[in-house]
Amino acid sequence: MAKPTPERLAELNIHLFNEFYQIKNDQGELLDFKRHGFLWQIFEDFSPTQAILKAAQIGFSTTANIKALWLSKNRGMDIIYSLPTSNDIREFVSGKTNRLIANNPIFQSWTADKDSIEQKRVGGNVVYFRGTWTERAALAIPADLYISDETDRSKQEVVAQYATRLQHSKYGWRWYFSNPSAPGVGVDQWWQKSDQKHWFIKCGCGKEDYITMDNIQGGMFVCLSCGKELDRTRGRWVAKYKDRDVSGYWIPLLIAPWVSAKE
Repeated sequence: MAKPTPERLAELNIHLFNEFYQIKNDQGELLDFKRHGFLWQIFEDFSPTQAILKAAQIGFSTTANIKALWLSKNRGMDIIYSLPTSNDIREFVSGKTNRLIANNPIFQSWTADKDSIEQKRVGGNVVYFRGTWTERAALAIPADLYISDETDRSKQEVVAQYATRLQHSKYGWRWYFSNPSAPGVGVDQWWQKSDQKHWFIKCGCGKEDYITMDNIQGGMFVCLSCGKELDRTRGRWVAKYKDRDVSGYWIPLLIAPWVSAKE
């Protein structure tokens, strides 16, 4: 049997894809998993239903963009990507998606409508970008995956309508991520059904736990057992509940190594 080519391996594994094509973010920088180690597992997580409680400015929208383009091309999926408003969509696609495509020749080769706002035709499939504050937004667009960005700022009735557009798909995947607003609302209702993964960091003393505000002492993030400063660039995701189908992640700024204890 012939050994798979790097191109073929890149079609099968998103990390090999990122490495082989030297994928850059919308700022033109190579993806950085030293400072964004917590995104490594999320990149390769293709669980059908996901719920992510996240802070702003942690690189998640770039992750979702790359995963959407990769899935559309390599899994043949039509995707709906929603943000709260049409203005949000224009700013997001022009400021992130279009720049991401422009910075990566492989994405340019996949997309014919590189500068369009409302959709990207990726090979034989389409990624649709839509708002939620119009009643017609969710109509007449069948899809295989629905990605709800900023779920809690979106119109919940339309978010629910988008989910119905997956009914005839063999996939029917739904990913929700947002800065949470209130218990039982928006992304939190999915988080409560999820396995609730937390980012655990292991200290040199052997103590392993996830970070809370209690770890901030003396202007540093410290181990609560021995008092030594923690290395927040390394950790692992640990699920609170092992038997749940929804894949959930809690991503606070506390685990972002570039954000100091003082900040």
